[in-house]
Amino acid sequence: MNKDFNTIKSNVGSNIQDTSSAMATIIGRFVNKRYFQILRTINWDCTRPDYTLTTTSVQEYVLPDDFGKEISVRDTTNGLELGRTDIQRLITDYPDSFDDSGSAARYYIREDNVQDQPTSASVLAIVSSSASDTTQTILIRGVSSGVETSESVTLTGLTSVNTTNSYTRVKAISKSAVTVGKITVTSNSGAVTEAILPPKVTESRYKLIGFHYIPSTAIVVAIPYIIKPLPLIENNDYPVIDIADLIEMGAEADAWRYKRQNGKSQQMEAMFSLELQQYIYDKENQPNQVTQFIPVTYDQDNLY
Repeated sequence: MNKDFNTIKSNVGSNIQDTSSAMATIIGRFVNKRYFQILRTINWDCTRPDYTLTTTSVQEYVLPDDFGKEISVRDTTNGLELGRTDIQRLITDYPDSFDDSGSAARYYIREDNVQDQPTSASVLAIVSSSASDTTQTILIRGVSSGVETSESVTLTGLTSVNTTNSYTRVKAISKSAVTVGKITVTSNSGAVTEAILPPKVTESRYKLIGFHYIPSTAIVVAIPYIIKPLPLIENNDYPVIDIADLIEMGAEADAWRYKRQNGKSQQMEAMFSLELQQYIYDKENQPNQVTQFIPVTYDQDNLY
């Protein structure tokens, strides 16, 4: 039977005979470390098959917060499958036409700390969706007047507060603590959104998809993707699959190591590894499933 985050932490604390709140916080980090280790090992593949976006006149688009990996990218308007490349190669291979408009032939995905950059030097406006957020600070790191700088801005609830500096480029946005409401950071008098931070998220981080060429007409792009699981934060959060016992073993091995009880840690690590192998076997052992290899011919236009 699956268990919630609080129960997992309590069980590990009881097993190592340290149920203090300070140790529970440390155990929480161990739990999430093992949680994601297991999901990566078993290649967890819960998918969202229905995600689409409609292009406008811009090159890049923000992907959903739970986006893990795309399964395919298809221009459904024209019935074309788009090939993946990377932005460095595009800039090298198409130095004069990287941002030209035309028919989308390929795409890239990259990570950034902001959704978009200011269109010109601008102060940043920061506001919460909750009047309760008046003690947390927002750290802004970016380039102002050609020099990298940073500043902290204290939230004033529903009232927007501006940065002191005007930024031409924003490099990072983070919160000093979780908030009650979501935090929105904009520039250029609200015309550009740099970041939207949910209450429990303390740093901005996004995945962006870009197209080459920039679609000259609006197209609908279907992007089914593998969902990225969220970390366990709240006490009543549950793992996305029934692996609580396995998580406990791994977290207990880490906790014993933290306590410098290496013998006990090694014993729990061995038990964790054995149970993980058995879980993988049980997951992959599907007697009625036939695995087939289906060759795919690449479009030569998307090879380079």
